[in-house]
Amino acid sequence: MGAVIDFNAARGVRVWQGIETCDPPFGLYDYADHLAMAERMLAAREKRFPAMVSAGKLEAEQAEAELATFRAIVADWRWICTGQGKPAPLATLALRCAALDASLRTIAEIARDEGGFSPELAAQADSVIAMLWHLEPGRRTHALARITHEIRADLRTQQEATHAV
Repeated sequence: MGAVIDFNAARGVRVWQGIETCDPPFGLYDYADHLAMAERMLAAREKRFPAMVSAGKLEAEQAEAELATFRAIVADWRWICTGQGKPAPLATLALRCAALDASLRTIAEIARDEGGFSPELAAQADSVIAMLWHLEPGRRTHALARITHEIRADLRTQQEATHAV
């Protein structure tokens, strides 16, 4: 019998806004899931904010600023996943990190209030943590996405040229 290798042993542990998880986080490269989560987070805010502004629970400027930040998060992940559009401007990096950190604090509060993580809440936490991980200094997510988009474009060009002959 060969030796059993525990691939999780190489992972460290890290606490993100009170949520302890593996480092690097699981689901790190589930890019489509992260895009879908970012879209759901934006949609939830677009749905909730008008009533909150009307009720005086949220300032209109604050609501618009947060919506703009989540639009940048969605745009970034759409570009990473598909190459469509443009990545979020670097000038929005601190705002995107702060918004995702705030989301993690909310997730941690919900888990505390509910006595633990439901499968849906755990998946949300995993995805938000992974999105934050990708925004940290030294990560090459955008550079690798750019290379992937270039390779895909070159392959399409080659396939079109082959079919044209």
